[in-house]
Amino acid sequence: MIESDKACEGCKEKFENDELPKCSCGRLKTRYTCDCKEKGNEKELPLLPHQNGGMAFFYERQINSLREELTATEEELEIEREEVTKFQEKSEEWSKRQKQELLDRIKELEAENKKLKELTPQELLDEIKRLKKEVEQLKEQNKQVAQVEIKFSKRPFLLFGKKT
Repeated sequence: MIESDKACEGCKEKFENDELPKCSCGRLKTRYTCDCKEKGNEKELPLLPHQNGGMAFFYERQINSLREELTATEEELEIEREEVTKFQEKSEEWSKRQKQELLDRIKELEAENKKLKELTPQELLDEIKRLKKEVEQLKEQNKQVAQVEIKFSKRPFLLFGKKT
């Protein structure tokens, strides 16, 4: 039987006391023979202290590997936390700037509203005419820009250094 084999209660006790005969070939130092015919109460045999030396090295390497992985993960987590903190700070800054811009715009509109309320009906009509004229000028400028863009987009382009 090998260390992972199962044995009866009697053989388990003999195994723990190191009383079971070892294999005579010498190749399997952890192999023991069990002459018992009891099959009902089979249990796994524990490792003897001299047998688990290789396993201790194996587990130690695994522990070290996991510690290195833990350290790397902690470093990555710290970097992520710093990035989140930077993002939150920038977000708060942007939010404050947006809020201030909106407050400034509200003040401008309130001032313009107050100014318009103070105007007489004739002055309001003149203001409306002026604004309509301004809108027409902007539309005309927009058409001119669009025509220039169309002229530039219809230009022939070069393919492999030749005009087409």
